Amino acid sequence: MFFGWGFTFTYALIAIAISLLTLGRFSTWLTPLFLRVWARVMLFIQRVDIIVEGDAHIRPRAKRVVVFNHTSLLDAMIVTAVQPVGGVPVIKREVLYIPLVGIALWALGFLLIDRGRTERAKRVLARAADRMEREQLTVMIAPEGTRSPDGELKGFKKGAFHIARVSGAPVVPMLVDGAHDIHPLGSPVSNPGLVRVRFLPPIPTDGLTVDTLGDFADRVRETVQRGLDEMRDEVA
Repeated sequence: MFFGWGFTFTYALIAIAISLLTLGRFSTWLTPLFLRVWARVMLFIQRVDIIVEGDAHIRPRAKRVVVFNHTSLLDAMIVTAVQPVGGVPVIKREVLYIPLVGIALWALGFLLIDRGRTERAKRVLARAADRMEREQLTVMIAPEGTRSPDGELKGFKKGAFHIARVSGAPVVPMLVDGAHDIHPLGSPVSNPGLVRVRFLPPIPTDGLTVDTLGDFADRVRETVQRGLDEMRDEVA
């Protein structure tokens, strides 16, 4: 744990320095590279292995919204370890208050959501949709909004699907299985283990409206739940 935090703080200083020196001009390809290196080193430190299936669905570079089930603190490393070029994670704004790490995430161009202020969150989502169109970004977001305390899938909020509606981007479900068992909510450290990640085919958002957003979110949730059940049956 101490080695991991030490590496994170050191890496954050390097990320801030490079981002400032380059004036953020290369963030769309530099950020995913930086984050993949950090994430893979952190997972190695914790002796966590990842098996990734279906990652062809997030390549080549294109605008899309990747939604993943959020069950563990490890998800921050898992998501960044597999994100494609042009990948931009969405995180809660409170992360900015973590010393050095918060500054690094801001400098690297993360999308920051203020869950307590709906209007600000909407403005962030609108800017995200605009960036997706201009830069062909893959936005990666947990539609549950927060970690599941028991590892089971919770209800989906509409924020991720607002981005998809405004940008016209398809939604790609990302299934994460095993992370909760390795590092459940409240645990200070991770246990060694294996995490499986599976990307499902893109779900088109053509014709999606504000009125149909809730039904669409429910359908995506059903797809994710069905996919998770199938993954767990495969290893049962």
